[in-house]
Amino acid sequence: MRLEEYSETLAYEVAFWAQGLTNPKYPLAEMGALSLDLSRKLRALAIMALVVGGSTDSFCHNLIRSGLGRLAYLKRVQASGQRSDHHWCSARYEPFLDALAAGDFALAREIIALSPSEFRDGHEYEDDYSYAQILSCWVAQPSRDSEVPGLLDRFAQYVEDQPNARLAVCRALAARDQTAFDEAFADVLLARDLEIEAAKTRGQLEEPHIVALRRVFVEGLAILRMAELRGLSTEREYRYCPSLAREPMRMPFPGE
Repeated sequence: MRLEEYSETLAYEVAFWAQGLTNPKYPLAEMGALSLDLSRKLRALAIMALVVGGSTDSFCHNLIRSGLGRLAYLKRVQASGQRSDHHWCSARYEPFLDALAAGDFALAREIIALSPSEFRDGHEYEDDYSYAQILSCWVAQPSRDSEVPGLLDRFAQYVEDQPNARLAVCRALAARDQTAFDEAFADVLLARDLEIEAAKTRGQLEEPHIVALRRVFVEGLAILRMAELRGLSTEREYRYCPSLAREPMRMPFPGE
């Protein structure tokens, strides 16, 4: 099935399951996993809209919907007070990155405000926690720059002496070092190459949504947004991060 044929099927599937995010009777214990699954599907839909139809608006709108799905879950956790849920932690940062990639910093800040700032042992890894918190520090208003050095140290202690592209890019962003950022971002893209190849080696099925997610790297787009926020310059085109995906929306998000 081609991407243009699959997108309609996937859109119906997303619309059906998205009802769980607004249903107060939907079990909270299942809502975190549901929101993340919907985010992955919305990310795939966003990419399909971009690569098949060339629609930056649909690309951004679906990424925003992904972020809103995470926000709905976080609001439910806050309202219920059940903060022991497994998915209530910083490491589930993909929808946050979706909001950043779409340029919706207001949504990203809402996600930050309702997300835990402390590490939740047994629910997340130290590197994922540190990475999410570092990016959050720069997006938050007011920014929390003073927290970044400690988080960088925590990140480095966890990965020890192993090369880590995310840590390198965070260090470059913290220092506002253009040369270091260029080198680190190239390593981020190389790490994405290796991740895709490893998935193929494991026999990951070549399903349409998987093919779509391999075409455009939303995390990379979010990092480029962050670089610009930190005052660094970026190239027009990168592998996995086409310029079309970085154009601003012409039609505002409809807000449904």
